Amino acid sequence: MKRIIYFSAAALFIGATLMSLSYDFNSNSSSDSNKETAKRRISFKIRGTGSKGISVKIGVGSKVGSGSCCSTVSPNTTSSFSGEIGDVVYDSERKRVISKIYDGLEGQTIELKEYY
Repeated sequence: MKRIIYFSAAALFIGATLMSLSYDFNSNSSSDSNKETAKRRISFKIRGTGSKGISVKIGVGSKVGSGSCCSTVSPNTTSSFSGEIGDVVYDSERKRVISKIYDGLEGQTIELKEYY
């Protein structure tokens, strides 16, 4: 009878230990995945349309019409912007997506004359 009690107590102890280890492992892996899915901010520049003479009101957000709006880029100017990976750069007057923000855009210049 004593063996059964000792065996049951040992089984409970081992089970509780395994459950706590499993919980620690799962909580660590979920925090790691949160770090991986966290959005990263990217800085870039936008150059105007040049001789085409078109001023463009630029917005940056998760979709057209959302996020920060609006900064006008005149034909012969270059302006700095930033946004999170996955967001879009859009023309707020024409409701047109100019570019999606991606990791390789860091430090690059978007040429509006290529879009107008």
